[in-house]
Amino acid sequence: MRRLRWLTLGLALAAAAAPAAATAAESSATPRKLGQGPAYRTLAKLPVLHEGRIKPLDTLAREEVKQIHGRETLKLVDTRNDNKVVETWGATAALYDWSVRPEFWDDQPIILVDYLPLKRLILAGSIRTRLDELAKSTSITLPDRADVKALADDPELSASKVRAMPHFGKDMKLETFRDVLAAELSEDHKWLTPRQLEEAKMHTGDSSVPFRTWFEQVVAKKQRAERSGTGDVKLTEVEKRGEEAGTRLVHYQALRDRAMRSVEPMLVMPRPSNKAYLTFLARIYEKAHKTGNTDDMAPLELDGAKALDTYWNELAIDERSVPGTDAKFDDKFSSWLRTSSAWVPIKALLDTKPEALAEAGYPADKVNAFLAAFKELADAEDAAPGAVAESKTRALLTSARSLGEAASLEGYPTVAAIDRETDFNESSPFWKAQFAYMAATLLLGACVGFMGFERRSGLGMFGRLLYALGMAGLVGGIALEAQGFLYRVQISGWAPVTNMYESVIWVSLVAAVLGLVFEGAFRRVYAALAGSGVALLGTVLAANVSLLDPNIHQLQPVLRSNYWLTIHVLTEVSSYGAFLMAAFLGLIATFYYVTATYRRSPSLTELALPLGPGLPLFAVGVAGLAASYGVFGTSWATGDVQFYAAAGLAAAGGVLTIIGLGSLLGELFSRATFRESLVTESGETLAEVGSGAVVTAGRSGGATATLHKPTADEIRALSAGKKLNLDARGLAMQATAAKIKPLANSIYRTMQVGVLLIAAGTMLGGFWADYSWGRFWGWDPKEVWALITLLIYLIPLHGRFAGWINTFYLVVCSVFCSMSVIMAWYGVNFVLGVGLHSYGFTEGGGQGIVMAVCTGVLALPLAAAWRRYLASRDVVPAMA
Repeated sequence: MRRLRWLTLGLALAAAAAPAAATAAESSATPRKLGQGPAYRTLAKLPVLHEGRIKPLDTLAREEVKQIHGRETLKLVDTRNDNKVVETWGATAALYDWSVRPEFWDDQPIILVDYLPLKRLILAGSIRTRLDELAKSTSITLPDRADVKALADDPELSASKVRAMPHFGKDMKLETFRDVLAAELSEDHKWLTPRQLEEAKMHTGDSSVPFRTWFEQVVAKKQRAERSGTGDVKLTEVEKRGEEAGTRLVHYQALRDRAMRSVEPMLVMPRPSNKAYLTFLARIYEKAHKTGNTDDMAPLELDGAKALDTYWNELAIDERSVPGTDAKFDDKFSSWLRTSSAWVPIKALLDTKPEALAEAGYPADKVNAFLAAFKELADAEDAAPGAVAESKTRALLTSARSLGEAASLEGYPTVAAIDRETDFNESSPFWKAQFAYMAATLLLGACVGFMGFERRSGLGMFGRLLYALGMAGLVGGIALEAQGFLYRVQISGWAPVTNMYESVIWVSLVAAVLGLVFEGAFRRVYAALAGSGVALLGTVLAANVSLLDPNIHQLQPVLRSNYWLTIHVLTEVSSYGAFLMAAFLGLIATFYYVTATYRRSPSLTELALPLGPGLPLFAVGVAGLAASYGVFGTSWATGDVQFYAAAGLAAAGGVLTIIGLGSLLGELFSRATFRESLVTESGETLAEVGSGAVVTAGRSGGATATLHKPTADEIRALSAGKKLNLDARGLAMQATAAKIKPLANSIYRTMQVGVLLIAAGTMLGGFWADYSWGRFWGWDPKEVWALITLLIYLIPLHGRFAGWINTFYLVVCSVFCSMSVIMAWYGVNFVLGVGLHSYGFTEGGGQGIVMAVCTGVLALPLAAAWRRYLASRDVVPAMA
């Protein structure tokens, strides 16, 4: 019995300990989170000057870490354990720790290289070296050595070939070696270590050069291509991606080494503008004048010489003077130092003795406090990476503010300004808005399915609940975007449409607000659904497309007119929101048309006719595009003519395929949801069956048909007592018409709003052009396409008003006309790439993806038109 009791107790203890053990195992498997506590939130508020704008270190860290690593949160993976994440670092802590522990970070896979051919080219040399060493090892058999040697000489080295290497029995080190090599070459492993890039040899043709040299050659080639403008000099895809990877490496090295002569250094302190600094600059000038070069200058001296040279370049030669020799020059120069001068790099401060900084015009006590706080923080970070005490970062922030305000009180940012931007970064309102719009779109879309039920029925009340939740999501998304724009305007001081990213999220907000306003006026669900759908699309694109840069930059000089920027650009871009909302409403109506019940049900064979030529054309076009990208080998690569021919075939085949598949699916949906029924007998009024009573009537063959319960819309439409002889198809067609009518009205109204906005915006743009460029109209591509868009939308509006365009063609026009918006908004910037509006241009733009999506969208109303056309043919008139 005692043994049984002890056994029972042991089992109970084991059972009690099992959850704790499981929790411990789970926690040990969870990646460690470093650099994300209150200490680093305090460090994130350190003011820095970057790209001409004063911002918190938090913003700089997010921008740089995202550029270098591909995401704002840095993740370290274990290549020996299936690329499992072992540590995550906050952006501020990671950027700071790079300079404190460079020997650690140089061996961590943090540089994004997500193009597999480039990664293979970078790693090929080191991997072959390791394989050659393994082939010489006595730890494996002679046959295995031959296989390893053959793999080392394989020019098409890949992860699959490495995984197929011979297994080395029980030698776990060799097994790990094989797994690590395969992981490095796999598509899942998208990051390389800085050391791998620094030591890589790039084999191009018969030559082999260091990666940095190859990168510099690619940059020089890119500059030649930009200067030529003829298209004769082009970068290959590997070179394009290599230039991106090299830029990431250079940025990491500059931040790691606190460099001053590479990319823009980390600027942390304003320059003084007092007499001591002017005397310091005069001494630098004399030194440089005597030696004739700046190579032997100390970092602080080099920075001062750069400041003086920058200011001199803004003046005429006869206005230049040496500081301390002309009082008028000194006054203007001191004002420039306070308001327009760049800040001093952190390296110049750390590598200069405190007494030398004091001689340069910085208060000695404040300099000593800043340098001491920085050293204490660096020591603490080295001792406990990513887990320093908040007191250390607080001391640095306090001493930095004290020194910065002493050097330039009017040039150092306020605490409120820095807190505002860090709060904006932390809250990420635009990122959160996409989820609110997603909920609104899904809930309102589901609500549409419950529109035909009585309000007091169970399903009707459930539909009303979905509607209320969907509207709450829409309002929530609008509130989040409004909060984000308020932050952004306060931070930048400009209207929120200075780049493509801001215009996309602004269009999202305009569409959402229009959807809310129209929904309040018409209460038909469709307006709110369309507004939330456009807003969802915009916010998702803004959050996930790398082309759309969310960073706040300095404005181009042509945009520095807040009055014209606000009234012209906001008005013009707002019209895009109205037009895209009309297109979304058109797509909803297109769904009803493509799934509608008509007088005649076309056969599936008829509907599938476009698939005959469509599928082969699409397959041939896609194969041609793949060949042009070298998928089938370099020998299959084609020129531009073949590429565009293949793209045309793929587009034509895709359109035909979508027409065939869309009409087929619409017909199948219609057959699955429609039942033949007789609504009335000759002379019977709808009022007599409005209660939903079941009516049966004889049909040929002795079959009977059952009347379904009319919806509320049908009852209202027919409650006038009109006598109708409608069969089931007639009633179904009327029900579809009742659904499409409010959609058509909303399309017409939103088009009117869009035309009003784009007309006003175009005229205001002419006034701004006259103010900035001295002419009202110059046939610039952006101006021309704004006018084209206006004229295109006037056609369906006037045609509808005059009765020349019926409801179906209004729906089709709402979708087709939106392509002019895409061209004016996207195409001029990313396809044409010419004109005076060059400040909006960005290289690339994913043109192929945009064209494919636009082609697919245009094919949808064509599918509805194809099915509608077939359904209207050979209809036998009803017998009297």
